[in-house]
Formats: sequence, C-alpha cells, structure tokens
Amino acid sequence: MENDMKEGFARIKPVCDSLMVCPTPDNINCFLVEVMDLKKEVVQELQQYLLFPFLTHITASLTSANVNKSEMQRILVDGMKSVVGMVRINSFELCMKIEFALLQIVFDKTKPGMLADGSEELKLSIMECLTVTLLNTEVKHREMLVRTQVPLLAQAVFISVHIAKLYKSRALRLAAINCLLAHTGMHPLMTYNYRITNPSLEKVMVDMLASILPGVLSSLQDIAVSHDNPGHGIVVAALDATHRILCATMADRLAAAPATPTARDFAALVLSPKSNTEVSNQKLRDIMKRSPEWYTMAAEKLSLVTKSLGTLRTHEHFKVRRELAIMCSRILNECNLSMQPSMTVVLEVLIALSKDEYPEVSKYCKNAVDKYFDNPDLDDSKKNKMMDNLCDNFFTTLEYLPSVLNNINASRKLSALSLVHGYVSLLKGSAHGKRAWETLGDGAALQLCAALLEAARLDRSLTLLTTRPAGVTSAPPTSSPWCKFRHVEEPRCAGVVRATCSLLGGAPCAALLLDRLLHELQHQREPEAAFVINLMASAPDSSPDLIKRVLDAYLEEDMWYLPLEVNTSDPPLTEEDTLDVNVYNPRSWIKDSVPGLFEGATEVRYTDIGYQKPRPAPTRQPGACATLAEAQRNMTLACILTEGVGMLARRLGHDFHPYMMRTICLMLERVGSPYEMLHLAGLKAVNDYAIGCGHADVKQLIGENADYCTHQVTVKLKKAWNCESALQILSVVMEYSDPSIQDYLYGIVQDVLVQSCDKYYEKNLNSYLQVFLTFIECIRKWYHIETPREDKPSPEERIDLLRDVVEYEKAAEEEKRLLNEIAEESSSKSPEEMYKEDLSSREENALDYDDTVTKEKPPLPQHVAVTIAILRRCLHFVSSSSRDNTLLSLQVLERALAVLAPHEDHLLPLVHEAWAPLVTRFELSEPPVLKKALQLLVTMAELSKDFIHARTVKEVLPHMYKYLNKSSKDSRLKDAGSWYRTTAAYSLQVAALETLPRLAVDLALQDDTLEDAMLCVDVYLSDKQPKPLQALAVKFFTKLLDYDYSAVWHHLRKLCDNKEVLKAPSVKHLKLQDIVGTPYTPTNEEYSRNMKKIFDKMAN
Repeated sequence: MENDMKEGFARIKPVCDSLMVCPTPDNINCFLVEVMDLKKEVVQELQQYLLFPFLTHITASLTSANVNKSEMQRILVDGMKSVVGMVRINSFELCMKIEFALLQIVFDKTKPGMLADGSEELKLSIMECLTVTLLNTEVKHREMLVRTQVPLLAQAVFISVHIAKLYKSRALRLAAINCLLAHTGMHPLMTYNYRITNPSLEKVMVDMLASILPGVLSSLQDIAVSHDNPGHGIVVAALDATHRILCATMADRLAAAPATPTARDFAALVLSPKSNTEVSNQKLRDIMKRSPEWYTMAAEKLSLVTKSLGTLRTHEHFKVRRELAIMCSRILNECNLSMQPSMTVVLEVLIALSKDEYPEVSKYCKNAVDKYFDNPDLDDSKKNKMMDNLCDNFFTTLEYLPSVLNNINASRKLSALSLVHGYVSLLKGSAHGKRAWETLGDGAALQLCAALLEAARLDRSLTLLTTRPAGVTSAPPTSSPWCKFRHVEEPRCAGVVRATCSLLGGAPCAALLLDRLLHELQHQREPEAAFVINLMASAPDSSPDLIKRVLDAYLEEDMWYLPLEVNTSDPPLTEEDTLDVNVYNPRSWIKDSVPGLFEGATEVRYTDIGYQKPRPAPTRQPGACATLAEAQRNMTLACILTEGVGMLARRLGHDFHPYMMRTICLMLERVGSPYEMLHLAGLKAVNDYAIGCGHADVKQLIGENADYCTHQVTVKLKKAWNCESALQILSVVMEYSDPSIQDYLYGIVQDVLVQSCDKYYEKNLNSYLQVFLTFIECIRKWYHIETPREDKPSPEERIDLLRDVVEYEKAAEEEKRLLNEIAEESSSKSPEEMYKEDLSSREENALDYDDTVTKEKPPLPQHVAVTIAILRRCLHFVSSSSRDNTLLSLQVLERALAVLAPHEDHLLPLVHEAWAPLVTRFELSEPPVLKKALQLLVTMAELSKDFIHARTVKEVLPHMYKYLNKSSKDSRLKDAGSWYRTTAAYSLQVAALETLPRLAVDLALQDDTLEDAMLCVDVYLSDKQPKPLQALAVKFFTKLLDYDYSAVWHHLRKLCDNKEVLKAPSVKHLKLQDIVGTPYTPTNEEYSRNMKKIFDKMAN
C-alpha cells in the first residue's frame, strides 16, 4: 500500500503543482486524467491534497486567456465534482470547506433573491457538486454537520429552492431540487423506502427540518403549481421532494404523544392569568419544536400546501398525477394523526384519481383508500368522523358541480365528475358509508338529484325531429344518438356520469332518490330525470321492486304517448271572423293595442270584439306541442323511455315476462315510427328486449309471439284512433317475420284491404299503402323473387355489319340444294308408288287426333292471390290527388308485378287495367310522379314485352320525346355548379334517359319508332349538355348498337353528315360498293367526343 501511495503521489504531484500555479483548462484536464488512472484507495487517501488546488482557486478572481471568470469557476467546480465523486469524504473540516466555498460563489445577500450573478451553467455545476459532496460524506460527519451547522444547511436549502423557483433551465432546476434533497437528508440515495435508516441521523435531521419546514414546502408548492414549468419532470421532482420532507417531519411515529394532564397542569392553567397581568410587557413565548402544539400549528399551515397541490390532479401528464397520488397516500397512512386538517383533502385527491384513465394511477389510489379504511388500528369513532367529513365534502362538491360543468376546462369537469363517482363508490362500499346513506335527508337527496340532472343535461337539436325514408330499417345503434350531453363533451366524462348513476342504483338511498326523480319526471317531463332513472334501475344490484315501479311509471298512457308534432298555424279566416281580411283582420291585434279604437269603445264594424270583450286566445290543438322546443324535449323523453324499457327488460331477464304482453307491441310500434330517432330507440330497445327474454334475436321473439302481435293489430285496426299504431306494428312484424307466420298476416292484409275502401279511413291511406308495400317486399324476400334485370349481350352476340347478308346467301344455297335432291328423288318413283304414299299419309292424319282431357289449373298460391288483391286495390289510388299516395301506389304496383311473372294469365289483365291510370300520370303529373311512373312502365315492359308495345308507342313515348326535346334547351350549358341540377326537371331528364334504352329493347322498337327515340336523344350527345346527361346518351346508343346495329349505325351516319368514304370489305360472291359518309367523324364539333366514346365502348 505504501508503494502505491508513493507511486501515486509521485505521478500526481507535478500536475497538482501545475494546477496550483496556473489553473488553466488544459492543466485541469491533465490533472483529471492522471487522477482517473490512480487506484481508488490512493485517491481516497490523497483526497485533501487533490482537492486543495480547487478550494484555493475556486473563489479567486482568476481568468484564462480565452475563458472568463464564470467559465473558469465552472471548470474548477466540475473538476472538484469529479474528484469528490471518487472518494468518501472522511473529514468534517473538508466538507465544511467545500460547502463554504461553493455557497460563497452562488450566494449574495445584496442581490434580488440573494442569488449572485453568474451563468446558469456555473450554478448547475455548483448544485451538482454540492449534491455529490453530501452524498459522499460519511454519516457521522453528516450528522455533525446537521447538529452544528444548521444556518449553513439552511442557507444551502434557501439557495436550492430559490434557484429551482426562479430560473428557467430545466436541468438547473432539477439539479437544485436534488441538492435540496441531499441537504435535507431525503435524497433517494440516502434513504430506504423514503426513510433514513440511521435513527440518530434521522432525529437530528427531522429537528433541523422542523425549523425550516414551512418555507421549504411553500417554495416547493410554488414550483409544482407554476404554469411556466418546462415539461412534467420538474413538477414530479417538486412533488417527490415535498412528500419526502413533509412525511419525514410530520410522521406519526416521530410525533410526541400528548401527555396525560395532571392536577398541577390544571392549577397552572388557573393561576397563569392571575400572575401574568402585564401581558403587553411579556415576550412572545416560543413554541417548542416538534411538541404537540407545534404539530397542531404546522398541520394547519401545511393544509394550505396540500390543498394547493391537490389541484394537480387535473394535470395532463400521468406521472404528475401518480406522484401526487403517492404524496397523498403517504400523508394518509404515515401522517394520519399529525396532519388531520389535510386528511379530507388527500382523501378527495385519492378518490378523484381512483378513476384515472391510467390503470397504474387508478389502481394505486384505489388500493390506498381501501388500505386506509381497512386499517385495524383506526377505531370506529375516527372512521365515522372521517366519513362525516367526507359527506360534508361530498355535498360541497355537489353544490359546486354545476359551476364546474359550465366551465370550458374539460380536465376540471372530468376531475369533478370522477370525484363524485369516487365519493359514491366509497360511501356505498364501506359499512360506515352505508350509515351516511341511511341518514341522508330529503334536502341532501334533492341536492344530489339536482347535481345528477345538471351533469346529465342533454342538448336538443332539430335532428331529433327528422323523419326516416319509408320502408327503410336501420341497424340497431350501439350508442344513444338522442342523448347528447350539453356540458359533457368528452366521452370519458360521459362514461363517468353513466357509471355514477349506475352506482346509485344499488345504494341504500336508491328508493329515496328514485322518488325525487320520478316526481321530477311526472311533473316537469324532464328527459334528464328519465336518463338517470334508466341507469339507476338497470344497475346490476338494483332492486326488482324499484324496476317495477319505474316500468309502471313509464307505461302510463300520458307518459308514453307524448305529443311530438308542433301545433299548426291558425286556420284561415272565414266570413264569421271578418268580411274582408284585407280591410280588417281581428287576429292582428290584442285588446291593449287596437288600431283606431278608443278606451271603452267596442269594435262593431266587423266583429263585436272590444275592451269589454277581448279576442279569445287561440285554442291549442290537442295532441300537439305548443313550441318546437317542447317537441324536441318530448322526442328526447320518448326515446329515453323506449330505451329504458329495453334496458330494464335486459336487467330483469326472465322476471320481465309479466310485462311482456304489455310492452311488446309498444316496442314494435316505436320501431315502426316515422321519426328516425324514435325508430332507432325502438330498434335498440327491442334487441335488448329479445336478449333479456332469452331469445336469440328479434325475429325469434316476433315468431314466438306472432299470434298475440297480429291479434293486437287486428283489434287496433278496428279503432280509428289506433289505426296508425296498428299499421306501424304490422310493418315491423312483416319486416322481421318469415313464411311461418304468413297465415296471420294474410288475415290482417285482408282487413286492411277492406278498410282502404272506406272513406272514413281515407286519412290513413298512406299508412295502408305502406303496409301493402311492406307486405310485397316480404313476399319477394320470402319467395326470392328478383327484380328483372336488363340483359347485357355478350361480346360474341354483337352483330357484324354484313353478317345478315352472308347468312342469307348461305341459307339460299342450302335451300336450292335440298330442292334439287327432292326433285331427283321424285323423278325416280313411279306414279303408282306415289299414289300409295299419299293414301298412307291420309290414313295416318285421320287417326292422329288429340284424345287427352284438359286438366283444371291448380289454384293460385295464397301469396299470389293476396298480391293480386293488393294490385287491384292500388290501381284505384294511382290517380289520387295526394302526391304521396300516388307515389306509394306506383311503387307498390312496380314491386308487386314481379310476383305475378310466373302467372302470365293473371299478369297481363292487370297490366291492361293499370294502363289507363298510368297514362293519365304521364299527361298531368309532377316530375317526381313521372319519374316513378317511368319506373313502373319499365317493369311492365320487361314483364309483358310486346303486350303494351302499340299503346306505349302511341300514348307514352310521344310525351317522353316531347319532354326530352323541350328540357334539352333548359339543360344546355348548365355546369356542375348550376342550380338547374338540383331541380326536379333535371332529375326527370336523368330518369327518362335511363329508362328509354330499356324500353326500346323490351318493346322491340323498329324502323320509325326506333328512329324517333334516337332523334330525341341526339341533342344530349352535345358537349354543351351536363356531363351526366351526356354519359346517359352515350349509354343509350351503345345499348341500341347491341340491339340493332345497322339501324343505329345508319342513324349516327346521318347525324355526322360528313363526306368521308368508307371502303367496302371484300366478301365472296358479293360485290359491295363504297359508302360516302361515316358515323365516326361528325361535322359538328359538339358531338365529336361523345361519338368517339360510343364506338370506343363497342370496341371494348
């Protein structure tokens, strides 16, 4: 060892002398290189010698050639830090020298904040060097430093917290906090599980901390809650330092137990006021450190710190929330007695963070709260007192919840809602919390209901009243689109609201809350009340009795059937109101503002209304809402009630069967509602209904209860006020049924057929037609009846220009050959043989007669017979004055005719009967009706072919040609942004051009009729027409080229009107002439592009 020391000293002395004489960066680097090469034991023994040059020059006014004083000091401090990091300081004096030297550089009481001027890099090096010095000082010297040099440590702590608070550099601030922890003995490398393992050192360190605790923690609080922190690391470090220092100082295990008072204490208390009469001349009495009085005073002051730090529970970074949770958990479990004023605050933070989105945070907080309340050392009186405090805080939170929800800060909303959820979960889960619920008064229940209703406040928009397309059934929604929260935008916040209401369903106070909410629902018709009731009643631990109460309230007729339509305007004036509305309108004024009427006078010119007899208020239309807002509210409530029945059915399961017969038709009625939102709510509810009652799906539910549903429909159809409800139920039953229940449906359809003839039920005609359409769609679905599709000829079937001529020549040659063979065979027979052959053929013809008996045709299938009856009934409504009824009847005819396709003897008479009303629609109807009539005409042409050829050519096609020619002028130069493309006339143009090629093929148009069709479409080949119409015109000619190539080719040739010569191909046995004029290059440039497209498509 001595040899190593001598060798090491010999190596280090020259560089050490150079550093002592000239402290330059190069000399410092050479010094450090040599030190790094020495053995650890040698460096340990020579530590004072190695550090002497640094301690000598570190405070001197040194400069180098290119380095200023601050930079030179930084290099020296870094060098000293490197040496200190390699040794274990075994000299108290050396530790003191290092501390004094470094603090002297950074401390200046004449400067603001008492921080000397200097670069941030120098201060960073000093903070790191101070930290390393304390970490590498032996425990006995560190203990002596704490015992004897409290002012010095206080100065170091003061400098550390001020640097961490005032500077911007992230690295410097983190280093300052680490330096603070090192000087308070709370650095992670000095502790084990947040505790100082040396008892004596722990005692003196805690005594020292007690003298500087308020200032240190308040500064750390300012650092943690500052809005200028660069990132989350500084906040985490500040919180970590806070709970390390606070819990070490205020730990229950170190607090002195209060002494039991004696008689002498009471005597001194009585005599003290008598002996101390001159109070103003007495000095302030110092409170002994870490006495019970000191702990009480410190706890009150530190409660402000914990309350301020509690706001960090809404911080965006999960590591900050996790460190805050650790702090609160340590205070709760380690400082329970000494930090009583802060207990409710830390519990509130832990409860709020127990619903954090990060499982690491939420699980930690939940375990901390459970551990606290499961602690056997905590007696019942303290737990009851804590629960009482929590209840007070709970209702305080509820009081301020509406103002928080009206804020725009989403994190605050989430924190407040999570806190409410945590309170409910805690009070519900613990035995002491149940006592609090049982003592819940009516006022507290009212406050809780008001907070829940405000949290669940729903937004109402015009989309709630939108209607859905007839006959369209949507998929069951996975969410509730009718429930859009007004104050809660984030999905997580909405989830917390739902979870809180669900928790209350199993609370001891659920019945009391339900009474308040049902009262609110029945008297105010608030949708939010129904929303909360749904979640409470459908909770897994809710009481079946409460669920039945809710169902009974929901299914009351005045609650279930709320008006959804807005009251219409006043009816038009009649002669009983005024003789001439232009002269006098009695509805244009009220009794306080009658034009030209003096006080006490009476208006007698047209009415007897005056001040003595004012105009009566208009009567409200029954079954309608007064305002749009009321209709929106009722729609929201109806959707929530419908959804609630499905939720409760799913919750009760098989116990819901007593309500099944009462509710199944109500659910199906909601599914058939014309309102989109109510329809979706019904779909969601009926699916929950089916699952709750043990069915695989809605189809099985309806199949097993088809007899009851159809019976209810039959009963409702016989009541005028229930007719619409019955039709809605019937349409849903048909949608979800299969052929197994068709016998029930046939009877209902027959009843509808009968009622549709009654003028009394004419107002329900639209609903009847909807039933017919739904029934036809079900028949098509059950029996797999497909819509006729237009035939697409294969490429092999396309006609060549001269193919017909070649085939004709081949057939003529074959005919000539066969005639020659017959002539040769006849010339070889004698006349007698020919006579015998003629006689034999006559005898065979005489015996060849048909002796078969004509069989009777089998009866029509029942679904075909019902379809025929529906078709005959709908024929009467094609000419209806109501456009909606006309459109529906035309749609029913179009869809039903395909059912009769296999039964031509019944199909053609019905086509004949439908012709007359259909033609009238083409003459006098609006574009939407004409469009639907065109679709029906195409279907009739596809099914009956040439049966309607003559009538269509004579009575319908001229109207189409006339309209296309006339509207082509309107559509010319109408680009994509033109208003014309949004009109019904343009839509009819598109429909006519789409149907015309199909009609031409199905009706087998030829010669002049085909030429007329092509002439009316020619104009749409112009590039001045809208592009969709050009595309339809190209498609028209392309399809007709497949149908009759030669006619279309000749027509396009005339349209091009050019002088180009088309060379004739060479064909055997034929001599063809060249043709002047081709269909490929039009003289009018407007047609060039589309003409090219036609033949390009043919080539492909």
